[in-house]
Order: sequence, then C-alpha cells, then structure tokens
Amino acid sequence: MLRGLAMGTADVVPGVSGGTMALVLGVYERLVAALRAVTSLAPWQALARGRVRAAWHAAHAPFLAPLALGIATAVLLLARVIERALVLYHVPLYAAFVGLILAAAVLVGRRVVRWRGTPVLTFVLAGAVTTWLLSGPPQTTSDSLWSVFLAGAVGITALVLPGISGAFILVLLGQYGRVIGAIATLDLMTLLPFAVGALVGLATVARLLDLLLRRALDATMAALLGVMLASLRRVWPWTSGELLQDRLVWPPGAWGPEGWILAGVVATIAFVAVLALDRAAGHRIVARDGTSTSCDGTSKSRNVR
Repeated sequence: MLRGLAMGTADVVPGVSGGTMALVLGVYERLVAALRAVTSLAPWQALARGRVRAAWHAAHAPFLAPLALGIATAVLLLARVIERALVLYHVPLYAAFVGLILAAAVLVGRRVVRWRGTPVLTFVLAGAVTTWLLSGPPQTTSDSLWSVFLAGAVGITALVLPGISGAFILVLLGQYGRVIGAIATLDLMTLLPFAVGALVGLATVARLLDLLLRRALDATMAALLGVMLASLRRVWPWTSGELLQDRLVWPPGAWGPEGWILAGVVATIAFVAVLALDRAAGHRIVARDGTSTSCDGTSKSRNVR
C-alpha cells in the first residue's frame, strides 16, 4: 500500500509516471505481470465457476488490491490541493509541469537505442500529428462523457509505461482539470465513465502497449517522445487556461520579471527531481538482480523490458 501511495502521488502530477515510481520501488516487472494476469481470461473463468479464492490469486489480487488502495488514497488526498493550485498558482504549477515533462522526455529519448529509420520516422510523424491536433480549440471535446471515457482508457497506460504519466495524458487530452475537480468533489457523473474507460484501457490499450514495448521498443519510445515534445505548448504557463474553463488568463507580463524567475526555478527543480528519480531507479535495479542494468532501457546482460 505504501508503494501505491508513492505511485498515486506520481500519477497526479504531469511528467512523473506511476510506472517510473514502480521502477524506483522495485515492483515494475511484478506490476506488468499482474496487469497482464488480471486482464486475461483465467481469473474470470475461475470466478464464473465459483472458485473465488483461485480467481483472487490468478488475478494477483493480493498484490494489486493494496497497491490500488494506496494509489486511490494518494489521488483523493492530493486532488483538492492540485485543484486549488490550478487557480491560485497557475504559473508556477505549470512551470513545474514543463520541467517534469522535459525531464521525462529526456528519459524516454534515452530508451531509444538506435536513432535511425523507423524510430526517426515515428518521432516526426507523432510530433506532427500531435501539433496538428493541438492547433485547434483546446476544449472541443471537454464537455463530452465520451472524452472522459477515452481519457481513462488512454491514461491508464501510464502504469505500463515508465517515462510518461497518466496526468500528462489527461493534460494532452484537455481533461486534467476536469478529472482532478471531479475527484476533489466526488463527481460520480465524471468519475464513473473515467473508471469504466480505465478498465477498458487495462484490457486493451495497456496490453497493446506492453506488446509494442516488447516488439518495437525504439519506434514506440520515439513516437512517445514526439508526442511529449509537441504537446509542451499545452502546458506553457502563460496562456489562457483550458484546464480552468477560461476562468483566468495569465499573459506573460502578469507576474512581471519575478514571475519568469520563479517559473524558471520551479521548472529546474522539477527537471532535476525527475532525473534523480530515474537515477534511483537504475540503482534499485542493480541492487535487485545484480546486473548493471540502468533505467535507460539497456543492460550489459539483458534489456529491462
């Protein structure tokens, strides 16, 4: 449960992923195996036959249940804090998001072993498509329950993928403020489609992403890097806040020179913090298996994935 608390805290903040935190805490491989098991047919077949205990263990529930409880607890505790910060401290909060996402982009870029051919093509295409998608009005689908369902389905992939967070995906889809607000106020009309989307995502998107990471790691990571860099425009601190339903507008001069300095300091701290987490993850893996594996996706003896 304590590991879940740490992962939930990471997932609330764009740029730090629950998957990265799972690496730091030494449970990443077990988490991927558990997610693969719980979305397979075996536990549900056992449950349909009335074998509750067998289904419980086949779904890796003794591990996943307290982990999920810790994640949910952290999200509930931090949601109201983040919601208030979106209004009162928009510029420094978004500056922190920029630093976190830039650092995560560095980590994702490191995982591309060979920058040539397909990885370069997927990087360019992903960046171009993301730029095109974000060039339109940021709130075109924000009022739709379908968009909340989609955000849950795609955002859950952060549990599988170190380097990109579920909160970042919600920012990219324009749903971060809405979901955080719904958690803070327990708005079930928003939380229910989001939860259903997350369940569907576990059964489909997360498994597909796990397959891509095992079969086409370089191309997948390059595409994600393109998405992350192109989407930085969505979290630029001085903009009309699509996450605030246009309640506030922060022009560049709103905070004066001290605002730029504050934003730079906060972004730098966030950037360094994520790289420190990655370094800790690399040290953790060495301690666990005795190899010289690092968190950049390569190893002298084996690949982390």
